Amino acid sequence: MTTPPQNQLPKVPPFLVRKKDAARKSGVDMSGMLRIVTMLVSLTALTLSLGGAGALVFDIFNEGISGNLEGLLVKLVVLGFAFMFGWAVGLVSIRGFGNMFYPVIIKFYALTILIAICVLYIKVIQKLYLQNYDALHFWAYLAMLLGGLFVLIFLHLLIEDHDLRPFAIPLLIISVLQLCAIVFRYLFDKDPNGFMLFGDFTIFIVMISISVLMLMHIGVLSPIRDQVSGLFNQGTNHNGNGTE
Repeated sequence: MTTPPQNQLPKVPPFLVRKKDAARKSGVDMSGMLRIVTMLVSLTALTLSLGGAGALVFDIFNEGISGNLEGLLVKLVVLGFAFMFGWAVGLVSIRGFGNMFYPVIIKFYALTILIAICVLYIKVIQKLYLQNYDALHFWAYLAMLLGGLFVLIFLHLLIEDHDLRPFAIPLLIISVLQLCAIVFRYLFDKDPNGFMLFGDFTIFIVMISISVLMLMHIGVLSPIRDQVSGLFNQGTNHNGNGTE
């Protein structure tokens, strides 16, 4: 004896049977937490390195490195390591996890570094004009200027589509002021030391060259920027949809 087929219930309330919603993921937003954590770690390392660099600059101008080249090199290595660690973590935060707030802080830091470089450059011009420095301090002055420009350029690389050309304008203006100081010092001032001219020309040529390259925007940093972007583009392609 066969059982007569039962009529299906109409798919209208109250007979409509809803599928159970998939259980929602509970807990914190991991991607958002990683953005915050990496930003704070990077910001701490960058702040420590830049603060330590500022203290080292004051120490150098206060004659604190006389005859202590080894100690200066050790400090530079420590500061460089701290900065590169913070820069790498910041790169992961911005490019890897899509942190949209951290670039605003980096732009502020870049502007602060530019102001510091300009003040430092003027102070170095003053030291060169007075000609009261030795070889160790001269190379320290050059290293400080190059270090500041290094930091500025690497902060620039953290941010996509960041224009570095406006940062070159104040440096060019100060370079012209240095040229005026050189001309006045060796033509109109009394008893200039001609051997010190090497230091004046070296600082001037280095700063004017880097400033012009920044202003021309001819893509000198493009290979580095492409390599940095390629690291995260490859990660996105391997993961399908990329980092959420």
